Amino acid sequence: MKHISPRMITPFLVLFTALLLTFSSNSFATGEPMEGFSQNTEVQLVEGKIKRFNPEDQSLVLQMKNGEKLMIMLDWNTSLVGYDSPQEIEKKQKVKIWYSGTSPQCTAVKIEKKLTVGC
Repeated sequence: MKHISPRMITPFLVLFTALLLTFSSNSFATGEPMEGFSQNTEVQLVEGKIKRFNPEDQSLVLQMKNGEKLMIMLDWNTSLVGYDSPQEIEKKQKVKIWYSGTSPQCTAVKIEKKLTVGC
């Protein structure tokens, strides 16, 4: 029988791990409840500009396109895209926010900074 070297096994393990992660994260992409959330908790998406951010209590006020304002809390579990830390969040930035809960207890699941295009 031929001996299989670790160099041959490593690419297969990486591929297997990537596929496993893809299939396990598929429930978030399909809109099914995420693990850790109850069936009654829905994750909703809103877009708008940051009207105010308070780094001390980790809260922000988002002004949506229709003019409504929504207060959203951040926690240690909030995923940030386009930011290295919550301290980089600033007024007037355009963002997409996925959140759970209802006002006034909305908690950000994910905050994505929208790219600004200009000269």
